Amino acid sequence: MSYRVALCGLTARDERLIEIVVSRAPNPKFSFTLGKASVMSDAHIAIVDEASATSADANLDKLRTNNPGLVVVTISDTGLVGDSGYCVERKSLLLKICRLLDSAVEMELLKRTPQAAAQTRRTVANGDALAISGPPPGVSPAPMQPVRALVVDDSLPVREQLASALTRLNISSETAENASSAMERLQIANFDLVFLDVVMPGADGYEVCRNIKKNIYTRSMPVIMLTSRSSPFDRARGALAGCDSYLVKPITWETFFTAVDKTLMKSARNDRGLLTARGYRPAKVG
Repeated sequence: MSYRVALCGLTARDERLIEIVVSRAPNPKFSFTLGKASVMSDAHIAIVDEASATSADANLDKLRTNNPGLVVVTISDTGLVGDSGYCVERKSLLLKICRLLDSAVEMELLKRTPQAAAQTRRTVANGDALAISGPPPGVSPAPMQPVRALVVDDSLPVREQLASALTRLNISSETAENASSAMERLQIANFDLVFLDVVMPGADGYEVCRNIKKNIYTRSMPVIMLTSRSSPFDRARGALAGCDSYLVKPITWETFFTAVDKTLMKSARNDRGLLTARGYRPAKVG
């Protein structure tokens, strides 16, 4: 499903950065088309900069007239301005914008009652508003994005081995050699799965896992610890950090593939059809 997003009163720099982040961050569920509010006649979502709210009012009023169900995301210095419930602090904009757009779709556009949807269709039939509906007849929906993983390990051979193994499952992957690189990638890209080594330069895997799990926008992302530390104490630390699975090196590929499949199925709520539609292929082991 594709949604139109209008940019209202943003600086040229913020517009460009948002366009880059949204266009390059893989999204398996939705796609977004961004444009300036001044040249868009309708939109599903509007991103408004509170600092330029006055100059953006006319464009926002136009969009609301064409679509009474417009969802508004407000950017401000404090992240507390706006009456829609979708507010973001300016300094966190690039980190949160993709997940905020997803939330706006899931919590607003997809949860409207059948009665509201019917009313919207009637209004559109009279030429008064924008239909919140699927693509026009003859237009295919946006393809689902492939399953993606982030591999975090300070060992290049390990990163390459895991990336190669994931390719067998038709899972695309990115790699990071330390915690800071991993967190940078997590700020601008969406992943379905994260593999974490424990012992790395700088912050260790436990700290990275805790950071992932305490962030409202990444805490549902499954984390698999893959480490040589096998003591009960280390396993307990992994559990306390919030990891979804703890695998001890050396590990057989059968164990690895089984853990990946189990974790992805849990994340997909046992909907193997969804994973298959996204290209995932379970490995044949045994």
